[in-house]
Amino acid sequence: MADTQTPVFLCFKWGQGYPCKYTNILYRALSDIMTTPFRMVCITDDTTGLADGIETQPLPEFAIDRADWVKGMWPKLSAFAPGIIAPGTPVIMVDVDVVVLQDLTPLFDHIKREGGLHIIQEIPDTLPRMFPSIFGKPLMSNSSVVGFVAGTQDHLFEMFHDKTYDQLREFRNDQNFIHYHAKDKQSWPLGWMLSFKKSLAYHFPLGLLRPIARPKDAYIVIFHGRPNPEDMTKGAFTRWGSNEKFGYFPVKWIKEYWQKYFRPTDI
Repeated sequence: MADTQTPVFLCFKWGQGYPCKYTNILYRALSDIMTTPFRMVCITDDTTGLADGIETQPLPEFAIDRADWVKGMWPKLSAFAPGIIAPGTPVIMVDVDVVVLQDLTPLFDHIKREGGLHIIQEIPDTLPRMFPSIFGKPLMSNSSVVGFVAGTQDHLFEMFHDKTYDQLREFRNDQNFIHYHAKDKQSWPLGWMLSFKKSLAYHFPLGLLRPIARPKDAYIVIFHGRPNPEDMTKGAFTRWGSNEKFGYFPVKWIKEYWQKYFRPTDI
């Protein structure tokens, strides 16, 4: 009998962008922080190097050419393929390049209580957040953390799996596709997920002077574009970040997280 009671964290690994150490670190962090049982399932085309305890599923077949996968992270829509996870199972699809700050059991409780699909409302950068009337724009969705009950959003994969890139490019990426087509789409409560780049990092020159504090109330810090969490674990005077928001020193709480859950055997 399929296990529908134990909630699932669902992640992805394909190509060379995020080696398996990212998946392993996420799994170890969840194993350490979670207070309730869970399963972690990685949809992947290469299981090499994944830590014991991580379940795997092969990528289902879909029409888009592999060369076009990263032009929008389209394989993430495989999360909604029938048969990947048993219907009725609470699922959190999560990117591997995140930092988990506290027990995520309340996220699963929220999914089961509210139903529908839960996704991050696009997080505005500093200027749009401070001056929305001048710099603001309609907010879309960010798919770094997506919650749903398996079997309730299968139509997303059915709408996607036979389409070519040219047929999908109007949506730009997986998260816009989900934004427009999910059933009963809801945004996670504001503040549950923060963006390192948009919510926490400082603009130049303040970023060179003020340490970036660990958020007190958020559940997860997400990363998109530059930097990646590993970038903030290097030695002093190693530059990380974008042209506007950057630093030259490790971020203490990110470095501690990485060092705690990384193993020398990770590749």
